[in-house]
Amino acid sequence: VVIIVGLGVVFIGKEATTLPPERTMIVVLPFDNLGPPEDGYFADGITEEVTGRLAALQGLGVISRTSAIRYKNTDKTIRQIGEELGVDYVLEGAVRWDRDGDGQGRVRVTPKLIHVSDDTQLWSESYDRVMQDIFSVQSEIAEQVARQLDITVLEPERRALFAEPTDNIEAYDLYLKGGEHQSRGWRTSDASDFEQAIQMYERAVELDPNFALIYIDLANIHLRMYFFGTDRTEERLAKARAAAERALELQPDDPQALEVMALYYYWGFLDYDRAVEIIESIQRARPNLVPNVLGYIQRRQGKWEEAVETMKKSFELNPRYSQLAYEIGGALVSMRRYTEAEKWFDRTLSIDPDHLAAQMGKVGIQVLSEGNVEKAKAFLENVPQHPFADYMWFILGMMERNYQETLDRLDSLSYSLFEEQHVYFHRDLAYAAVYHAMGDSSKMETHAGWVRGALERAIAERPLDPRYHAALGLTYAYLGQKDQAILEGKRAVDLYPVTKDVALGPLYLLNLARIYTLVGEHEEAIGQLEYILSVYSSEFLWQVISVPLLRIDPMWDPLRSYPRFQRLLQESPRIFIPGT
Repeated sequence: VVIIVGLGVVFIGKEATTLPPERTMIVVLPFDNLGPPEDGYFADGITEEVTGRLAALQGLGVISRTSAIRYKNTDKTIRQIGEELGVDYVLEGAVRWDRDGDGQGRVRVTPKLIHVSDDTQLWSESYDRVMQDIFSVQSEIAEQVARQLDITVLEPERRALFAEPTDNIEAYDLYLKGGEHQSRGWRTSDASDFEQAIQMYERAVELDPNFALIYIDLANIHLRMYFFGTDRTEERLAKARAAAERALELQPDDPQALEVMALYYYWGFLDYDRAVEIIESIQRARPNLVPNVLGYIQRRQGKWEEAVETMKKSFELNPRYSQLAYEIGGALVSMRRYTEAEKWFDRTLSIDPDHLAAQMGKVGIQVLSEGNVEKAKAFLENVPQHPFADYMWFILGMMERNYQETLDRLDSLSYSLFEEQHVYFHRDLAYAAVYHAMGDSSKMETHAGWVRGALERAIAERPLDPRYHAALGLTYAYLGQKDQAILEGKRAVDLYPVTKDVALGPLYLLNLARIYTLVGEHEEAIGQLEYILSVYSSEFLWQVISVPLLRIDPMWDPLRSYPRFQRLLQESPRIFIPGT
């Protein structure tokens, strides 16, 4: 009913990681906002800018903002934070912006550099400047930290240290406000936050058309909206390219600008070779940068062990980055290393107890590893309401063959359609699946007929979107239109083949296996299942199969009398690794 890709995200423009770990390590904790609460975005922005300037120094290892932000308003001591992050020094501070009549005024920034081992303050300063000097303040703080830690600053690094991204303070303020919306959008997947960020960024570049950081963030947002299915149109991808190219035009050697172009080839075209080529060129020039995206690309290429090692290496310097911990766990689920995966999901939740994907991962593991629906339901009881949680309840209800309860849950939904990256959930298609399992062909065909029109219209608008073809294939199967069902299922596979994405291409083969089962092509269905079990793929319960899952899922009941299927239930899968 629904096809969904992993929830992993990467925000490479702002989340590059520094290494190697033997270097002097520092974390910049979120600066306190001493002004009105609505100025919190400004203090966060100053923190991020100082972090970015320090990260440009090859002699210094800097914990990324994604890990540091977890300590905002924390009660933990400096020593506790230092031990958790593995750092030698902590930079903390406070910010106050006293605006005047024209919205500028003065800025007061008070940084403190603290040695973790003995909790001594090495350096402190109070900067009281006009707002126009904010970039000088950021540079001076970073320079003083480098001096106190005896870090040699090379000339290219000095240029980065003292760079002023814009001379328009109003544009800079819009940039920081847009960044707040962008960060919230990544956390919540709320498209309205991305739209508000875009509006602020576009106003900012009207004030300063040469503000390169704005174009980097614009490209990031447009690519996110395209890749994750919010707006998978050529117009959105064109906007991403235009922003990325403008950033590179303004700053041809800037690592962030280069990274967002790598992301353009990865998310826009699944062109892994071009993306990796760009990333490797960045690493040759800046060996202290390891974009998290490299591990994600390796996973899509089927380089599973390399992907896990790359992500673990990055996590060493992002030890509070919950999403990265989750991605490691997700890769291990794909590799059917369930015990290890659950440990990483637990680690994710220890950092961020509300991390939805990790919660869902723990639910799925119970079924994939043991076929234990009751245990999965017990975990799911603690997951907050969300369309993904709704779908998990639907899956578990079907596996438990509790069809009336499943119908009741569908009746209670406040929405009929939900779309995300590789997701197309239509409530009528879910109803059709339940009524098929119940043997009520009349109601099955009624609901399938209602969703068919919506899918055919969606395909007319976006004919290259595999989600719609996959769902339409299932719809035709419920309607008894065998040839059309198989044609649409194969079309989805052709649009998103395993050769394009080793990790997620198999989910469309699984969809095709379901179609074959529904239309009576049972040997063909078993053939697809044999292949899917021979490879690693995806990480969510509804995207993958395992032997314990096959044993309980009623979807495959028509196949149970076949010797080939029985052998699947008895054998340990032999894994095919691409390139071996």
